[in-house]
Amino acid sequence: MKTKILMLVLLLYSTSQLKAQINCQEKSMWCWAACVQSALGQAGVQQTQSQIVSRLTGWPEDRPARSEEVIALLTSYNFRAWNVAYPANPEQLYNTLASGWKLIAFVNPSNNPNIGHFIMLQGISPYTGNIMVSDPSSCLTYEQDIQHLYYAWKWSSSIVVGTPLT
Repeated sequence: MKTKILMLVLLLYSTSQLKAQINCQEKSMWCWAACVQSALGQAGVQQTQSQIVSRLTGWPEDRPARSEEVIALLTSYNFRAWNVAYPANPEQLYNTLASGWKLIAFVNPSNNPNIGHFIMLQGISPYTGNIMVSDPSSCLTYEQDIQHLYYAWKWSSSIVVGTPLT
């Protein structure tokens, strides 16, 4: 009986981890497209990054996107999305993620005023309480201590993403 319970727990854990995976960004400036692809895929909407970018620009142009464009793109798929122009405080972050929302966070770890990067905050680890971060440039999803999220990533704003409206 203990073996069956352990196997069920492992299956549920691995399933939740797989749902939060992110694909590598396919072009140098498509971090935003990879984050949108992750949000869509977790809701059962399968789109390639080329399809996502083409929906915004008309063709698969390798270019960055502004938060407003990402929001317009998500709403074109009937998702709920809005911008928050500041990083969430720890309580807001935990409450938002615990409610099932995702955050596409705009970060600037290099401190370069001309370059930014989008990452996906997927949820909260049930084991450590850390934030599950998906980085499309490294193609990894991993746990991140909240302080590191604020200071090393230099998080500045977020797009809150919900499941599609029905």
